[in-house]
Amino acid sequence: MIHGDVPHVPLKVSRCVLGTSGCRDAGAYALLDAYLEAGGNCLDSAHVYGGGRSEVTVGAWLAERGVREEVVIVGKGAHPPDCRPEAIGPQLTESLDRLGTDHLDVYLLHRDDPEVPVDEFVDALEAEVRAGRIRCYGGSNWSVERVRAADEHAARVSGQGFTALSNHFSLAEPVEPLYPGCVAVDRAGREHLAATRTALFPWSSQARGFFSGVDPALLDPNMVRCWDTPANRERRERAAVLARRHSVEVINIALAYVLAQPFPAYPIIGPRSTDELRTALAGVEVRLTAAECRWLESGAGTP
Repeated sequence: MIHGDVPHVPLKVSRCVLGTSGCRDAGAYALLDAYLEAGGNCLDSAHVYGGGRSEVTVGAWLAERGVREEVVIVGKGAHPPDCRPEAIGPQLTESLDRLGTDHLDVYLLHRDDPEVPVDEFVDALEAEVRAGRIRCYGGSNWSVERVRAADEHAARVSGQGFTALSNHFSLAEPVEPLYPGCVAVDRAGREHLAATRTALFPWSSQARGFFSGVDPALLDPNMVRCWDTPANRERRERAAVLARRHSVEVINIALAYVLAQPFPAYPIIGPRSTDELRTALAGVEVRLTAAECRWLESGAGTP
């Protein structure tokens, strides 16, 4: 496992993050244990996952294993219909209680509401930083324009600003949002991340099974709607070429592509079993060159 530095987080953060939305009971302990044993230490969580069961399960596992101080928790709150500044405090309190901790390492707004002045969100988040309940904050599914506005307001009040962003990013480019209010990293987003070194925690970093080799007709219709395009199929074919070269699976090349970006990326994966986890983590060991990344994107040049 490789690790990176996220500002305000004292631990080195594993570059591959385990999504916990599917962790609903003690049956998930084996997956969490295997991830920790593989060198992973960063869990992606959210107030809405499983109606709270995910956070309760993760909290029970942390307590039983006694590993809270070894783990980085990325939490999220203010998901619609409660995407408003006044929901942040109460939801954070509930998340902390479920997880059995007094703070979250990274706290993200799960969505944005452009109708709400950005300074109101930032002021609520800065208050939680001062209270010690979160180490740093950011947004999930936020536009670059709103992130910049948030950072500008934070600078005016001598605050932190956005440390992290969690928008969709993968080798397969979506042609439309997966769900209402979802935002993907575009060219402007890439430039912002590279210039500011903001940590990206991309969700659906392997495009929901698009690179698995399964017949698209058998996959989630939402996945097909968002990613099954001629351009993305060509990218998948090129990824298969590099997979043979590196002796790994195609999905490993998809993950390696995200890790090879010129900005700090911590892709979130969502394996449903320890076997799927082991397969996914093989992508962490692949080091793609800039030429290989360009070839994956466009087919131009020589990989």
